[in-house]
Amino acid sequence: MSGKLQGNGLKCICSVYVPVRDPAKSARWWQRNFGLEFAVPFSEESDQAIMKLSEGQWLHLVQTEGQIDNQFPNKAGYEMFRLTFEVREIEVLHDHLLGNGVQIEELEDRGSCGINFVFYDPDGNKFDVNENVSMYRAPEEVEKVKNHLFAYAR
Repeated sequence: MSGKLQGNGLKCICSVYVPVRDPAKSARWWQRNFGLEFAVPFSEESDQAIMKLSEGQWLHLVQTEGQIDNQFPNKAGYEMFRLTFEVREIEVLHDHLLGNGVQIEELEDRGSCGINFVFYDPDGNKFDVNENVSMYRAPEEVEKVKNHLFAYAR
């Protein structure tokens, strides 16, 4: 069947590929810090570990011998991350990662876009997480989350 493309031909992102030095070590890190599970059985001899996000997308942790460069500078020179993970209960995740010693940058309230923070995996790959708290939570809960995360002085 041939036909004309109607509207947006891209449905979603099903896989993301991340360069790592040691897929087994990286997989354990993602399991410990985010609760990810293997999408397919893993062998220590494999050159990649495939982890599954909660909604089914796959995170491929691909072994590389080359340069690991998952960032790029924007026009202003800020080193950008390649993707943002959507999360729920960002305050719980933030506290969990801090407790595990994960390298994270400062929280940011991006207004209508939500609350974000950047974290790094053991190979230096930079990632962003976001929760649009005002979309998924009651206003009084949003205030509690912001108080917890930003320690607003009122």
